[in-house]
Amino acid sequence: MTIRLTEAELYEQFQEADEAKLLFDPIDKLDTTLKFDGRFAQGWQREIELREGIYLNIAQIQNEDRVMVNSLEQACRNIRCHFTLLGKGQSIFASTPSEILLPHIAGKYYLRSNGLHPQSTGNYDLEPWSAVQIEIHPSVLRSFAASPKEELPKKLQHLVRPLSQEIYVRSGDMQPMMVAVLQQIFHSPYQGLVKRAYLESKIIELVALVLNHEVATHQGETERKILKSDQLDRIYYAKEILLKDLNNPPSLKELARQVGLNEFLLRQGFRACFDTTVFGILRSHRLELAKQLLAEQDVSVAEVAHRAGFTRTSYFSTAFKRKFGVGPKQYQKACR
Repeated sequence: MTIRLTEAELYEQFQEADEAKLLFDPIDKLDTTLKFDGRFAQGWQREIELREGIYLNIAQIQNEDRVMVNSLEQACRNIRCHFTLLGKGQSIFASTPSEILLPHIAGKYYLRSNGLHPQSTGNYDLEPWSAVQIEIHPSVLRSFAASPKEELPKKLQHLVRPLSQEIYVRSGDMQPMMVAVLQQIFHSPYQGLVKRAYLESKIIELVALVLNHEVATHQGETERKILKSDQLDRIYYAKEILLKDLNNPPSLKELARQVGLNEFLLRQGFRACFDTTVFGILRSHRLELAKQLLAEQDVSVAEVAHRAGFTRTSYFSTAFKRKFGVGPKQYQKACR
């Protein structure tokens, strides 16, 4: 069964929560928590207004049915970074000239500029879902500019636009440093002034990591344009070969030989096309396979690690938690 709601109807499902029971910060009037009333979901959503123009939202939700949320076109004044720590879902934007699909999957994040947000539909599955969302006003971003007029570098100017212009949005994989900072935000032990100072510093650190990834991504797009058409075909073919057998993949030297490229160009091509290394692609797909096995089959973590191509269970557990924000055993229990 799928429950269909408008954005307004979704917020009607929330009621005021007891922050003390949730061990949050009842003395901070700008730190509020709402919880679902239980009609179709359990969980809570915490909203914190820090310095003017910096907002933090932390959510932990368990749907009892699949949920579809329809949102109308609206003008968004803030830049948003949204990180999915646990769960499975997606948003579809009615953009032009074609729809934009954003995955809300553990280990993924998206960056969205301010501007005109098109109509969208969010779909959320039955898996436990948790996320951290940051919103900053363009003036906050400009305040970091190394310019008397607070002008952004050209590579970041697309993040600030008129409210009548359609938003820019990009999805990406969380990097290990992002995951570490997100865990610190999600499990912050402080209250009062110390909490606010701590969370703001972590938000700025996280935004810096996202912006660095944004610049690197656009640099990769430039590099892709430099590669010749036949070289691009060979790089994508190399990815297919690499992922055919996760337990016995070819070495970098053998892979380069099979597709007719030298090792340097193969490494450069993977970085430009997939924003990661050859090994990074392999590890990511191994972890996705492991995630699927943990959710669907009643097998031990050691067996899952072996099937996904990891030789050491301890390394697998560390890599899984780094990518998805939760250990494999915890994830398996949550899926049960």
